[in-house]
Amino acid sequence: MGTTSVLLSPGEWQIMNHLWEASPRTLMELVHALAPDTGWSKSTIVTMIGRLEAKGAISCDEGGRARRYAPLISRQQAALQETESLLRRVYRGSVGLMVNTLADGRGLSQADIDELSAILEKARRDQP
Repeated sequence: MGTTSVLLSPGEWQIMNHLWEASPRTLMELVHALAPDTGWSKSTIVTMIGRLEAKGAISCDEGGRARRYAPLISRQQAALQETESLLRRVYRGSVGLMVNTLADGRGLSQADIDELSAILEKARRDQP
């Protein structure tokens, strides 16, 4: 997968999730997969696919009877870009402020605290 910086809209995330689950997929496969949950028309999906292609998030293979679309970025890469963007825009780059906001706003379960502790311990061990 590529290293392009791509930020996705909520609708684009839905399309990408389907492509990450199984790809390549044709337009009609995407329409059938997305329409029940989203109510989107074929033309809406075509527009969104065009945007994803322009962003460099997906590729189109035009061989055969139908165009087939596949992701050019990984789910992990897209999630990292979104997280970094959120940190910059909302929390001025502060991971601590983001975690504190989550802890104050929704509370952290013991499982959340244990998971965060394990993540922080791993980060501590991985420091140069």
